[in-house]
Amino acid sequence: MIKMSVGVIICTCGNTLNDKIDIDKLVDFAKSLEDVSIVKRVELLCKDYKQVAQELKGKIDRLLFVGCSERSSLTFNEDKIAQILEEIGLDRAMFEVANIREQCAWVHEDRDGATRKALDQLMMAYVKLRSNRPTGDPIKLEKRVLVVGGGVAGMQCAIDLAKAGIEVVLVEKKPYLGGHTAQIPLLFQCEGWSSMCTSECIVPVIARETTFNDKIKVITNAEVKDVEKVNGNFSVTIEQEPQFVDPNKCVSCGKCAEVCPIEVPNQFDLGFSKRKAIDKDFSLAIPDTYNILEEYCNKCGECVKVCPTNAINLDAKPIQHTYTFGAVVIATGFSRFDLNRIAELNYAHPDVVTSLEFERLLTKGFKRPSDGKTPESLVFVLCSGSRSENGVPYCSKICCSVIMKLANRITTLFPETEVAVVYKDIRTPGKLEDFYKMVERKGVEFIKGEVDEITSDNGRLKVAVFKEDGGEEEIEADMVVLAEALVPAEVQLLKKFGVVTDKFGFPIEFQPRVINPNETYVDRVFVVGAAKGPEIVQNSVESGSAVAMRIVEILKDGEKKLQKFVSYVNKDLCSKCGICASMCPHDAIKMEEDGAKVDSAFCRGCGLCMSVCPNHAIQLINFEDKQLLDQAEVAFKHAKEGEPRILALLCYWCSYAAADLMGMKGIKLPPNFRTIRIRCSSSVNAGTLLEILKKVDGVLIAGCPPKNCHHGWGNYVTAKRVKLMNEAMKQLGINPDRLRWEFIGVAMWGPLAKAIKEMTERLRS
Repeated sequence: MIKMSVGVIICTCGNTLNDKIDIDKLVDFAKSLEDVSIVKRVELLCKDYKQVAQELKGKIDRLLFVGCSERSSLTFNEDKIAQILEEIGLDRAMFEVANIREQCAWVHEDRDGATRKALDQLMMAYVKLRSNRPTGDPIKLEKRVLVVGGGVAGMQCAIDLAKAGIEVVLVEKKPYLGGHTAQIPLLFQCEGWSSMCTSECIVPVIARETTFNDKIKVITNAEVKDVEKVNGNFSVTIEQEPQFVDPNKCVSCGKCAEVCPIEVPNQFDLGFSKRKAIDKDFSLAIPDTYNILEEYCNKCGECVKVCPTNAINLDAKPIQHTYTFGAVVIATGFSRFDLNRIAELNYAHPDVVTSLEFERLLTKGFKRPSDGKTPESLVFVLCSGSRSENGVPYCSKICCSVIMKLANRITTLFPETEVAVVYKDIRTPGKLEDFYKMVERKGVEFIKGEVDEITSDNGRLKVAVFKEDGGEEEIEADMVVLAEALVPAEVQLLKKFGVVTDKFGFPIEFQPRVINPNETYVDRVFVVGAAKGPEIVQNSVESGSAVAMRIVEILKDGEKKLQKFVSYVNKDLCSKCGICASMCPHDAIKMEEDGAKVDSAFCRGCGLCMSVCPNHAIQLINFEDKQLLDQAEVAFKHAKEGEPRILALLCYWCSYAAADLMGMKGIKLPPNFRTIRIRCSSSVNAGTLLEILKKVDGVLIAGCPPKNCHHGWGNYVTAKRVKLMNEAMKQLGINPDRLRWEFIGVAMWGPLAKAIKEMTERLRS
């Protein structure tokens, strides 16, 4: 057996624990344990940990802390413990905590029972600590970032990264930067200021700063074709369309467009204007380079003849670029719901347009598409595809404000035009409410209800509305503008990076989302702007800057230190079934010829792979099945006879914190249960649970509440696993009450206490 030197620190929390626990017994017991070289009793470790660390430096290779909760302590949690380990010079995996304050002294009245439990909790932590392994060597990270999407969010992120000295490759599918923002003439300043700014000012400012920065390589007309995770980094292949016009030679003189014989719809204007097969999409497009639409060009060569800089090569071929990145930012913006799918909106009619189409129409003048006349009456229809059975059920967030902005513009420039708005609800956040009030004062008619049908008769549109009061109304209009629903733009791209999405295709941010905004379940893959959901320009820019700062912190040292818990595969046991890879919510496992392989830099140590592996080929370093069984073996060595012995397996994030709060909130329980802080609630497989049940009377598993699992779906998997096991236990003649599952959030200390009490009574009877 390997010789080790274990140091034990027992903190009395200012001697407040002495009333409930016999600390002397703990000290003596710790001294009796094999390979324990130092046992130090302190009153307030959180106040003088540096001095204690100096006393232990060079004398121990493992640390057992006995005191407050490493999860919930407000003065000495696992982050603080990490500082002690650094002071001592210990690997950050070589420590364990015996929680004798929150889950022992504070939750039990019986001093003898609390002392017995404290001895067991100490022993459980000790046996696990003895088999802990150091973390692996740090993994080198490429100090280069891929930004996919050249809208304002992506550009701002790239700019801030470049300013911090980090190399950026920005990939944009279109020939120009700016995204949808470039198509919208007037932008909201922000939610806190009811005024507008022109995109013809904003977009060139950001785009110039992006293209002029030597740290940023901009690749337009390009898409991500392939993604592979290699040694903690992303190997990405980017395919760029043929560069028929050399951007290093083109001076945007326009001579090529003058002689081009082919005129085609301009997609920048959504088909409401024409451009040549060689042209710029709009005058202020950056990069300031003409481009050829290959699908329309007949290769006549007229443009080649007149180009003064020889910038045009009609034989150009696609270009492939392959780079390695340490982090990725998805900034692909939004797409628009296809309103042709909602027949009653009559979107096929030329005078029924979307709000974005209306934005482009207004740049050409306020004219009706069908005949070029100025409309005398106009109807805006909110929630066109949003909050709809035939569309998407969610609110697209910015539509109301957009329509108020457009209504204000029309009533200001064309006061003779009658304007009406059909709406279910008006949702204009912050100062954008001012636009709503403004158009109300200008006489815009608001009709609360839902559109039943839009029809046309003799050149006039008729909008039939079911009103909220139960009545019906028909509105005649020269033109109808539909506030289209906003949907994800690049779902397949997200899948290439292994990002978990919701049922609509938007990326799910890492839990808890409220403090991990923009972070996906895949380590170092971020989403910004409207790529993660409908957003206004200012908020998109803010998210780009925020993510840049996160990435700078991650990449500044050029390496990633591995965490305490990382999965590894025993290739001799692996059957290559691939279940582990499909279960992993963090896309950290890939299948190779010789079996599954875990990329440690992407593993978040949830253990879901371990719990579903049929051959037990995958284990989690420092959370192996044997370590759990070792703890269960000693969990009740000091317990009184005659009481049900319940082992509570509580998830790392939520339910363990709820157990801590039971004591903080004054809940008192009998000392017949012990707790183990497991990883995800789904990190324990059925076989291990059955083995634990041989050693204890009951097992309670608790995990995060619905929609709150830190690992996507681990809590749902466990709920199903326990339900199936309960059924199997019945068939085997085993009382199913011995195994119980609960959804327990941090604030659910009451339900957790109730579950422990109920389980105790059922097992006692």
